[in-house]
Amino acid sequence: MLYCTAPGLAMWLLDWGMRLYELRKTLDSKVISIGNGWYCLALPLPRHRLDGCACTSPLAHFYIHHANSSVRELHPFTTITHLASQNLITSHREDDIPIKFLFRKRGRPGDVLNIPIRKRVWTSGYGIFNMKFQPSVQWTDRLAGLTDHRTLNDNKGTIINDPSIRESPSSHSTATNLGPGEQAYPSVDISLRVEGPYFTPADPARYNTVVCFVAGTGVSGAIAIAGAFLEMKRQQAADPRKCFEMGLGGGKCTPRLPGDKAIWERCVVYWSVRSEDYVDIPFLKADPVANLEVHVNLTGKGRPRINFEESLASVSAQTPKASTWVYLSGPNSYIAAGEVACKAAPGVDFYPARWEI
Repeated sequence: MLYCTAPGLAMWLLDWGMRLYELRKTLDSKVISIGNGWYCLALPLPRHRLDGCACTSPLAHFYIHHANSSVRELHPFTTITHLASQNLITSHREDDIPIKFLFRKRGRPGDVLNIPIRKRVWTSGYGIFNMKFQPSVQWTDRLAGLTDHRTLNDNKGTIINDPSIRESPSSHSTATNLGPGEQAYPSVDISLRVEGPYFTPADPARYNTVVCFVAGTGVSGAIAIAGAFLEMKRQQAADPRKCFEMGLGGGKCTPRLPGDKAIWERCVVYWSVRSEDYVDIPFLKADPVANLEVHVNLTGKGRPRINFEESLASVSAQTPKASTWVYLSGPNSYIAAGEVACKAAPGVDFYPARWEI
């Protein structure tokens, strides 16, 4: 019996050992409010975590831990950063590379959470009263509340007393420095622990056309895919004789003859979002020169939902002989409707991004 259980037990111990090793160190991070209840997490990823990684997918997720929001919870987030691109353009002198995550809090954007993380609840059973802690605020709402509290107190000129908030980063990493377009957004410094990256087995560069159907915060994966596409185009413009390999190892590129066309020529993003939740996301911008298209489909209040069949037909009509890959992300019902349309379209491969438990 021991010979049967020992290998599995050893793998389990190794897995948890590696996870705890990555979570041991806190990372100086920022929570940035980009408006209308949308927030961005910016943090420095230790560069050594990409050493020896040969995955070519632009889709990656991490597990994030914030001790002041929850001691036990680890939450999965898909990064909006294309790790290969960021690793390539970040100076080799830097030990960290900047990565970002996108999330949205529940409730109205103007609400500021003033209730504690946990509350005591008395329960009775068999005549005995017990006290237990019951969560009263969602994990992401707690993170969003840190920025909201900082903005509110800054406007009032008061000092905020919250152990989650740091007045300044404790390290000298430049990975969380805000870009020129992000400095106008309110932000707050916090400490996070991060486990990952974990890559999704998807390779959009094998197709001529990539279409992203995303809804709500499912737009995170589409932003990463668009980043991979733009970096590939930048690499081609810098050296037309080379193609851009999207692997993280920084391997050699394959020489191409002058006049040859790249496989991935077009990227189209369809983002469905409720009109009251919409915000102009600074990380998702169309680029006509690079052939990157971004279409926003506002829903709610009687507005029609996106028609997957018509959208796919429109893309195929412009490039009828192109191979097409579709990325689907959003609520389960949204993904299911997209799967039906993709299965009915000839020559279309697709990937539904679901969190499997």
